[in-house]
Amino acid sequence: FFIRILHFDFLNITRNFALEFKTLMCMRKNKQKNLDSLETENEITTQNDYNGEKKEPERQWDIITALCEVLELSNYSKLADHFWKESKSPIDYLTEKLDMTPMQIVILAILMEKGEAMSWRQIGEYLDCPRIKVMTYTEEVDGLLDKRWVVNHSVRQYGARYDGFALAYGVVTALRNNQLFIPEKLECDNIQELVNKMENFFEKSGGLEEADIRNLDRYFDQLCNVNTHLPLCKAALSVDNDRHAMSLFLITVIDHAQWADSEGEGIDIGTIENFLITERYKDFVCGQLMAGTHILFEEGLLDYGCEDGMVNNCKYVISPKCKEELLSGFKPSRSKCPKNEKKSNNLRSHKKITAKNMYYNPEEQFHINRLTRMLGKNELPAIQKRLKEKGMRKGVACIFYGAPGTGKTETVLQIARQTGRDIMQVDIAGMRDKFVGETEKNIKRVFMQYRRECRNRRVIPILFFNEADALFTKRNGNAERSVDKMENAMQNIILQELEDLDGILIATTNLTASLDPAFERRFLVKVEFQKPSTEIRAKLWAEMFEGALSIEDATYLARRYDFSGGQIENIVRKNTIEYILTGENVSRQTLETFCEAELIARNSRKVVGFA
Repeated sequence: FFIRILHFDFLNITRNFALEFKTLMCMRKNKQKNLDSLETENEITTQNDYNGEKKEPERQWDIITALCEVLELSNYSKLADHFWKESKSPIDYLTEKLDMTPMQIVILAILMEKGEAMSWRQIGEYLDCPRIKVMTYTEEVDGLLDKRWVVNHSVRQYGARYDGFALAYGVVTALRNNQLFIPEKLECDNIQELVNKMENFFEKSGGLEEADIRNLDRYFDQLCNVNTHLPLCKAALSVDNDRHAMSLFLITVIDHAQWADSEGEGIDIGTIENFLITERYKDFVCGQLMAGTHILFEEGLLDYGCEDGMVNNCKYVISPKCKEELLSGFKPSRSKCPKNEKKSNNLRSHKKITAKNMYYNPEEQFHINRLTRMLGKNELPAIQKRLKEKGMRKGVACIFYGAPGTGKTETVLQIARQTGRDIMQVDIAGMRDKFVGETEKNIKRVFMQYRRECRNRRVIPILFFNEADALFTKRNGNAERSVDKMENAMQNIILQELEDLDGILIATTNLTASLDPAFERRFLVKVEFQKPSTEIRAKLWAEMFEGALSIEDATYLARRYDFSGGQIENIVRKNTIEYILTGENVSRQTLETFCEAELIARNSRKVVGFA
């Protein structure tokens, strides 16, 4: 009985299912008929359009709405055929508008929606595709990288870093305004424009902390190939066959532009390790750099940095050859330098020193001529080489001492001009600092900067301490106060720097009595400047007045007034001012008035007391 009931129910269920299935099939058949009828109507409509009847307008796109449509359709689409059919209209518009392939349009839309870097895995997750399937479109991404619409960017995901991509700076802004993104032009007219362009790109890429060397490789390669007329680009392309060598070299050029001649200049080995990708390659390149066998050293493009006067083979700067030959005419921005370092002592070019005829007493003339010859461009290297072979100090320290106005400072300038050496003059007033330890740091900084200048120039400059008695003072043997201890520490630093000097130092002073005896041994050349003799004074009077003073008057004034060269120059200045005011040449009587006014009375005070 129960079996019959079950059998009956089963038959009813089967009949109902068959009936429902038949109904569904009929509905599907009717739907297909409707679709066929719609297609027929479309064909008829199209035919009617050709016959002049009205056609339905197509949808009008702009960049943002088209990208939005592609983005919505691509989500979880698995890039199936139906996606490409449904998105055909916006993709056709964008491919023509942006000059890209359909897959590049899809990647562009996803990156724009994300607003940050995405890995291959993240792009695949959005499309509901396996990562390996998305990676088959590597050439499409490379095309975007070459067009500079997209940049490489590492992505941290699941506790690790993966290769990823992000939109280049400015893409979103351009597309948001329905405009085509146009990358910055690469053509440069001069070296200044080229390095400035590299520096701007480097900073936009994240600088030393975040820049991806793959982006730098691609950008620098494009930039240099467009600007082969510039020597720096030719030098960079000459090492392009060595992986990342071009980027490492140009990064040091950017570093020089930002930190030129400051303590912060130089790329350390740790920073280079962060740039490089594979561990094995890091070890290989860093080993070559530290050993000085890297191609950048072999080509003479890199040099070791310097810290506290010592060569550091883990820090790298551009070579003197690069500065002189490849960066000629370039002015560094020094954008990373602290404000106090931007105002550091600049070198005074020997070419800007005005030539003057100098008159000395016979003994002074002998020492000055000898020193000028010693500091010649050809003579000094030979002298230093010989001293080094003998195990002696190579540095040449000189001191000019004597009465004020006797030509000590001007002599330094004329020696620099004649020997073709620039002058690094120390701002002694700015050396001393009220804070503990800062004065010592300032002194060390001066000598460190000077060593850097010596290393980066073919012709060693002159380190000039004018009125050096303000710094080169006597040490206190019983220093108990903190001020005295600081003074002694400062003198010890200067003495040690003079001991280790490899270049040229000239100091001038009026007060030799205030110098510590330890300084005397450190100075190789000592020249005393005395007041000129009567014969020299007469020549000075005649020379400075440029023939406007007769020989008799010049001799008369020289005999009557025991002036130094500086005092005679003051008289000449007064005469020039008088001529401008009156339009007449002054008489000898007026000159005598000027001379009397030049003398400052030094009457001693009368003693008050009892007889």
